[in-house]
Amino acid sequence: MSEREVVHGSRTGGRTGRETTTPATDAAARGTPSPAPVADAPADPGGYSPAELGRRIKMLRIGRGMTLKDLEERGGISATHVSEIERGKASPTVGALGRIATALGLRPATLVEAQPLPVVCVHRASDADAYPLQWGGATIVPLADPTQDSELGLHRVTLPISRDVLLEHHHDGEEWVTVLAGVAEIRVEGRPYVLREGDSLHFRATHPHSYANLGSAPVTLLVASRPRLAL
Repeated sequence: MSEREVVHGSRTGGRTGRETTTPATDAAARGTPSPAPVADAPADPGGYSPAELGRRIKMLRIGRGMTLKDLEERGGISATHVSEIERGKASPTVGALGRIATALGLRPATLVEAQPLPVVCVHRASDADAYPLQWGGATIVPLADPTQDSELGLHRVTLPISRDVLLEHHHDGEEWVTVLAGVAEIRVEGRPYVLREGDSLHFRATHPHSYANLGSAPVTLLVASRPRLAL
C-alpha cells in the first residue's frame, strides 16, 4: 500500500515532525467512508449469469448430499442468503463465495471458472453411470454433456420402490418427462398425473412438481429440462 509523508511545522518554526498516513486514514480525516472490504465486493461470476452460477452451486451442494442448513453450519453463511444465490435472486460477494466454496470443500475459483465447451459432444453409453447424483430419494444420471451455448439438459432419473414423494422441486424454464419403465406419479402444483411406460408429460418447471413411484418395481424416467441443470 502506498504511503505519503505529511510535514507538520510549528507557527514559530520549531520542531518539524513526520506523520505517515494511508488511504484509509486519509479518508477518515476528510470525513469520507473508507473503501469497502474486499470480502464485501461483488464476486466475478466468470462466464456464468447469476442464474447459472446459482444452479451450479445448488447442484454441487446436492451432489454432496448437503442441505442448505448443512452449508450454513459448515460455511458460516445464512441458509436464506444461499437460497437466494441458488435461485439467481442475489449475486454473491467475494466473501460469500469463499464461505460457500469452503463448505463445499472447493476452491472459490472452481465455482466461477469458465469451462471451455465443445461445439459437438458425444456421450458414450459407458459414461452413463460414471457420475450418478443422489437428489432426494432419486438417482439422477446426466445423459448429455453441455456444448457451447447449450440450454437443454437430459437426464435419466431412477425412482426406487416407495410410495413416498422421492423428489420435489421447481426451477426456471420447462421440463419434459417420459417413462421408460414402471409406473410414476408426477404432481404439478398438487395435481397428480399417473404415467406408465411410454407416457410423457410436459410442463412449466416454475410450478412446484414432485415424483413418486406407484409400482412394485423401480421407475426409470427420461427427463429433459431447459435451461439445463448445472450438474
